[in-house]
Amino acid sequence: MSRFVDTNVFIYSATNHPQFGENAKRILERIERGEEAVTSILVLCEVSWVLEAMGRQSDIKTTLEKILSYKTLKVVGFDADDLLVGANNMLLYGVDFNDGLNIATMTTIGIFEIYSNDYKHLGKIDFLKIIFE
Repeated sequence: MSRFVDTNVFIYSATNHPQFGENAKRILERIERGEEAVTSILVLCEVSWVLEAMGRQSDIKTTLEKILSYKTLKVVGFDADDLLVGANNMLLYGVDFNDGLNIATMTTIGIFEIYSNDYKHLGKIDFLKIIFE
């Protein structure tokens, strides 16, 4: 079974986060060794936006290249209908729009386990299993 990879996993790894970086790197190492996983175009955009906001524009291209190099990481898109479902999820679950859209994407492809440590927001979703180890 594939798991969805949330933005924070990529950011913690790319920035060597002092508290969460090692867990994030272990997750990505499993994927690099062949564990199947899924992420979204939106997540890749968020990674870029966060790095840009941190003043790390020069890291964006290499970070995206690294993420896209994982042969068993599938990157999925979304369509206009998913945007509306995402907006509905935002209201229904009390999460931000991007989380609502990622939940819509996950639901569409039948994935209910997510690599993330966003327990504050994604922990509100009873049908999602959050894994950060």
